[in-house]
Amino acid sequence: MKLISIVALTLTLSSRTFADNRDTVRVQPHDLNLNRAQTGNMNYLMYSKKGKSDIPVRPTLISFNISRSDYEGKPALIVRQQWNSDTTTHKCFTVFDPATFRTLFHETYWKRLGYTMKFDFRTNAVSFVPTSATIIIPDSVKATAKQDFIGSLSTFNLNWHADLIIYTLLKYQAGRTFIINYYDPGFGKNEQVSYTVTGSDVLTGSGGQKIDCWILNHFNDDHSDNGGYERFWISKSTNEVLKMEDFGGNGRGYRYKLKLGVSAE
Repeated sequence: MKLISIVALTLTLSSRTFADNRDTVRVQPHDLNLNRAQTGNMNYLMYSKKGKSDIPVRPTLISFNISRSDYEGKPALIVRQQWNSDTTTHKCFTVFDPATFRTLFHETYWKRLGYTMKFDFRTNAVSFVPTSATIIIPDSVKATAKQDFIGSLSTFNLNWHADLIIYTLLKYQAGRTFIINYYDPGFGKNEQVSYTVTGSDVLTGSGGQKIDCWILNHFNDDHSDNGGYERFWISKSTNEVLKMEDFGGNGRGYRYKLKLGVSAE
């Protein structure tokens, strides 16, 4: 089956810009609509382009399974994530506190690395599991990951690897800026990242329906498109992330994620 044929959304040229009367939210648990957390399966098609008019390359199916369950005797929100192209390139298993969306446990595997990393936020433990006896994980990699992990524990962080879920929980208003303290376990220190609602746009569904969306922007370089950005289209009626456009800046190409209208399973 050609994945591109079931993408449900196309962008129309109806962008509207808001004035500069922005408010700022430094995101804490009470700023999240946790009752909006979707459960079940959802899927995104990810692909890259050199230029906007070029042919898509490297298509990857990103599958999420989100469930409410008990984890070691306590209520939890559990997210399973898998990326498939011609093979499974990535798997992730994350356990969240359903009352705050704090990460309780995070296990991540990338084929390109050749090992699994496990982060237990309840016991402050980090471990590494190579996929074969031939894989050697440098001690410097382990030490840095552990140091960054311990450094993240003193503040409230949201798990950057679950960003497509987190954006469904935010309380959107025209011109609002969200400051999110993000941490992606195993891939750097926690950091504050700014996202601003810069306008509205309309996507067209496969049945011709118009879907009014917030436009959420993170700019890499002082609000300049040329410096690179991440841009998200979020449905005003459902808070779903329907589209992402990621531009590397200075001609480094584009990456897209489009939410599929039906489950892949």
